[in-house]
Amino acid sequence: MPVGAPPAAAVVGYVPFAATQRSLESEWLSQQLGVRTRTVTLEPSWNEGGEHELPGRGKLTRACLPLLGLSSVVLEGPAGLLWAAVLRAQGFRGSVAILPYVNPRGWRDVLAAMVYAHFADPRDRVFVGSAPSAAVYAALGAPVVVGEPYGIDDELFRPRPGAEEVRADLDLPPGRLMLYAGRPQPDKDLHRLLRVGLKARVLFPDLSVVVATHLVDNDHLRAVRQVLAHEPGVRFVLDPPRRRLAALYTVADVFVTATTSGYETFGRAPAEALACGCPAVGPRYDGLAEVLDQVGGTAVHVDVPAACEEPPVVDEGALLRAVYDVLSCANPPVRAEIRHAADRRFARSRTIRQLRHLVDGSPPPPVRALDPVALEVPRAWRARLSAVDAATPEEALASCWATDQHEQLSRWDESFVTSVRRSLCPRGATTRPSPPAR
Repeated sequence: MPVGAPPAAAVVGYVPFAATQRSLESEWLSQQLGVRTRTVTLEPSWNEGGEHELPGRGKLTRACLPLLGLSSVVLEGPAGLLWAAVLRAQGFRGSVAILPYVNPRGWRDVLAAMVYAHFADPRDRVFVGSAPSAAVYAALGAPVVVGEPYGIDDELFRPRPGAEEVRADLDLPPGRLMLYAGRPQPDKDLHRLLRVGLKARVLFPDLSVVVATHLVDNDHLRAVRQVLAHEPGVRFVLDPPRRRLAALYTVADVFVTATTSGYETFGRAPAEALACGCPAVGPRYDGLAEVLDQVGGTAVHVDVPAACEEPPVVDEGALLRAVYDVLSCANPPVRAEIRHAADRRFARSRTIRQLRHLVDGSPPPPVRALDPVALEVPRAWRARLSAVDAATPEEALASCWATDQHEQLSRWDESFVTSVRRSLCPRGATTRPSPPAR
């Protein structure tokens, strides 16, 4: 139901993360807040990776024209910082809400933040899904608010009547069920997760390990499936419909993730699991730590290698111990209590109110005061970033079209991402020696 519908004439501009024919997020905003949205797609986009360069300045300027007369615009992705600068350079006088969804991924994202600083407005807000990620964006000068306005779909992700039928549909045997849902890319540390699952099967012979992923043609996933082709206790569910995923959350005994990814800032999958009443286990890392901080949630230690070029990883033994504790608990938390706590925290019908100021002109949420984060910027970037900082707004914006320079400076993206990942670990995380070179 809409949360106090605004006047019928209210229109909010919207630039989605990717150039698609349909933006679900703009539809959610419209449905939940009763506002009309005017969507503009920008293609190609820096949001979609370094191989995508910006459209010409004139083309980008023309694409933004329908938004200039509006009082507020939502801009998705790290490139939203750049889109805000482009709008303001053309005379846009409204406020913007920027939803990066991911942590800065390299040179282009850092440059976008530096350019935005020349065009920032006190009414702007950057919504980031966790305090550690917000500290990263704050270090780049962004006016951050800790929050995920779109939360999770609270109409879908709740205990599902008849969910047990999913066992028969997927030919899952009776017994305990350990579930992972998400991307299968290397940054999700699927190998470590499956090692924990196989060890847990030794402790609980009736345990089934289910990996549900929407990516079905992925080299990393294909290799894992081949190795485990003859392991009867591990099942891969490819591209599950959302209702089937909600049913899996409902019947699972524990949701587990090992990810220490540097990308997503909000632990969406464990939040969905908790909303279905399923206990969840994962690393004490970035947004996962905050999502798991409730009844039914367990966050485990993260190891940070001493070598600065290595990313953090979850303590595998601690992860297995946490899974054991959940599966063997004599008095587990009541699933209804897990579900109600998650609903209060993550339900979209509640979290969407963080964007209410775009519709009714109320004050935006306060900017979050955060402790500084030690973000290591590659030495090769520093002179150029200093030049952008000292430039006029127009000169700073024009630097975004220096294609040759971007290609050169992007060579240090990987080391920057590792620095971001290390900064997302809690203070006091265990530092372990790096293994000797072979």
